[in-house]
Amino acid sequence: MNRCRSTESGLYITRTAVDTDSEFLFGLKKAAEYQAVKAVFGWDEALQRKLHNIEFAQKRPTIVEVKGQRIGSYLLQEKGNHLYFCRFFLLPDYQGRGIGSKILAQSTTLADENNRLIKLCYLQGNHVGNLYRRFAFEVTHENNEFVYMSRSPHAEYERV
Repeated sequence: MNRCRSTESGLYITRTAVDTDSEFLFGLKKAAEYQAVKAVFGWDEALQRKLHNIEFAQKRPTIVEVKGQRIGSYLLQEKGNHLYFCRFFLLPDYQGRGIGSKILAQSTTLADENNRLIKLCYLQGNHVGNLYRRFAFEVTHENNEFVYMSRSPHAEYERV
């Protein structure tokens, strides 16, 4: 089901990924995370493709499109007593335009409506942590590779 959302830069739609999105999603991950993965683990193309194929087979993310062009993805999963927000990538040309904030606002609103905690993690060195903090996510722990965060239901943050 396509859902239409608006941002300051215009409308975007979301839809569940299909088989033909797999290659786009791998390229998106590479465009968004290459530097962080390289810094933390070293980029191994074969390993990254294998991990992508496993993730894609397990659960299809939501595709974000602007004017018919795929520009990003995210996945909000049910995980027992909480929601898990992951695979959140936007092509570099679409970052900083309010789309990521709208996606997070939509996800946190859904969590609040259902009185659910949201958890996530991201690679050390990825600047996305600043965005998550704006939405009241707090660091629960971290290690040399990842930063783990959670957001309590109804946590106060600046609505976008």
